Amino acid sequence: MTTAVPSDNQATLDYQISFTTGPDLKGQLKRLSGTTMDDSSYYHGQPEPKGSTFAGQYRHANDPEKQTVNLLANAIFERLGCDEDQYLTEILAQVTGGTITLHSDKGPCHSCRALLRQFLQNYPMITSFVVTYRKTDGRGRPIRALEPAGGNLYGSYGYEDATEVNGLWCKVLR
Repeated sequence: MTTAVPSDNQATLDYQISFTTGPDLKGQLKRLSGTTMDDSSYYHGQPEPKGSTFAGQYRHANDPEKQTVNLLANAIFERLGCDEDQYLTEILAQVTGGTITLHSDKGPCHSCRALLRQFLQNYPMITSFVVTYRKTDGRGRPIRALEPAGGNLYGSYGYEDATEVNGLWCKVLR
C-alpha cells in the first residue's frame, strides 16, 4: 500500500467521452506519484531539456497526470476495439465529444503540460478540458499558480495564467 506524504502528487481525472455509436465512456481515474504503470503508454511528454542535469531523459514516467491521461487513452482504444498500434484518424473519428476534468495536487509539470497538448491535438472533439490544482501544499503553505520545480526536475508546475476558482488554481485548456 502506498501512503501519501506531503511531497506526493495525486491526480484525479473525471471523464465523459461520447461516440458515434454505443454508450458513452464515463468514469474516474486516480493515480499517485511514484507508482508504476504496466499498461501501454501512448503519450510520453517531454524529456529534460539540453543543459539540465538529466538532459534527454524522461524523468516524468511516474507522474500521475501522465498516467491518468494514458489510462484514458487506453480506455478509449479498448472501447473502439483497437490498440495504440492501430491509432488511426478514421477510428478516432468515432469520438464525437467529451468533457475531462483533471485535478492534480501540485499542477502539471512541463512534461505533463506537453502531454496534455498532445492529447488535445489528437482529440479535437473533446469540448471541455479543465485542469485544477491546490492553492496550498500538504503542509498548508501557499502554492503560486506557476510553482518552480525542484530536485533536478526542470521547469515548473502549474500554469502561469491559472485563475482562482473555488479555492483551487484552475486552467481551462478547452
